[in-house]
Amino acid sequence: MILSVNAAKVFGWEHLTFIAILLAVGAGSLVFVKLKVKSERAVDLSVKILGGVLLALIIFNRIAICFHRESAWGLIPDSFCGVGSLCLALSCIFFKRGAWPYHIFVYTMFFGGMIAVFYPDFIGQKFHGEPTGFLYPATISGLLHHALAFYITVFLTVTGHFKPCVKKTFVLPIAICVMLVYGQFLIDAFGFENPMYIGKPLIPNTFIAWYIVEPALIGGAYAIAYLYEFLVKKKSAAVGTDGESN
Repeated sequence: MILSVNAAKVFGWEHLTFIAILLAVGAGSLVFVKLKVKSERAVDLSVKILGGVLLALIIFNRIAICFHRESAWGLIPDSFCGVGSLCLALSCIFFKRGAWPYHIFVYTMFFGGMIAVFYPDFIGQKFHGEPTGFLYPATISGLLHHALAFYITVFLTVTGHFKPCVKKTFVLPIAICVMLVYGQFLIDAFGFENPMYIGKPLIPNTFIAWYIVEPALIGGAYAIAYLYEFLVKKKSAAVGTDGESN
């Protein structure tokens, strides 16, 4: 599984198959939920179940990373997606719909999860100098938790469990600053290398570093919130106009 002869590649057949299955199952399940599930209680229970599954995948991923790095320090999340997936899972399990944490971690994992699903740079990561296969535990667990986190963000929005709000989005840049301080703490206190991509570009040999990506994330979040509120107001106005004409 970890021999170079079985080395996996980004956009290799395994990766493309994974994307195809994710899109088919994800889209089909969202359409079913939107058309058939009308109870808020059923949606809330589904969110908690999804959060529990995501938490299990994150634990699997952290353990796999420990074996990959051959260090127990791998248990500590040290990336935006690692922290984002964990906190999104906990938010789904413990917080009610519309809670403040959703306005941080839904955006973080919508963009982070989507990027990691379509361009997972950890596919084929090396272990003892040898490229690894698609089912290498640290690879497949990372891909699965990113994919599920991405799916959950769409599920939360489609079902109305999370509603983008411009006034509440200010918590996102605050949280990003906290995560950057946390990353610097991991560097200074425990000698971590490039947590939160501090000091290392997200894509090697490019200018795409955290100070480019994080402002873009904040801008994207505000754009989504503005667009959502605009569409809601437009729909409400259309319904009001129809009501008056009747």
